[in-house]
Amino acid sequence: MTKSRRKFGIATVVAATAAAMITFVGPQASAQDTARRGWEHFGFGVSWEESYGYSQAIKAGDEIYISGQLSHDAAGNLVGVGDFEKQVRTSFENMDKVLKHYKVSRSQIISMKIYTKDLRKNFDTAARLHKEYVGNHRTTDTIVGVSDLAFADQLVEIEAIVKVKPRS
Repeated sequence: MTKSRRKFGIATVVAATAAAMITFVGPQASAQDTARRGWEHFGFGVSWEESYGYSQAIKAGDEIYISGQLSHDAAGNLVGVGDFEKQVRTSFENMDKVLKHYKVSRSQIISMKIYTKDLRKNFDTAARLHKEYVGNHRTTDTIVGVSDLAFADQLVEIEAIVKVKPRS
């Protein structure tokens, strides 16, 4: 095979592969876009939602995915600098605001992830406050010790997945 015929052969293969990708991937992406149109996004209107490009929560079908909640006020100022318990309580208060927006209760939370700085020091407090928050409702949870979080003085972040329909 001559060099010019190989170029033509490679170009043909690349063009055929691209056409196949458009054919097979295109409709799938379109279906995903169609499915996403029914998603309901929620935000507090704090500056980092726009600058980072995310939602505090998204309702997709009968589930709500809540982004990591942290200890901030309505203006987006960190609350409880140096006070782990205050930050956990305020993070849960922000979680409650998301739940209220979607008209669901804490008993509909199915899973939580708690990210905390200095896990060994803060584990017992996190566990106590989590139990206080969920009461007798049992969620599937993970608590993870991290070296850093988004904001310098942030000590904790809590995310959740919620079922919209109440438990039977």
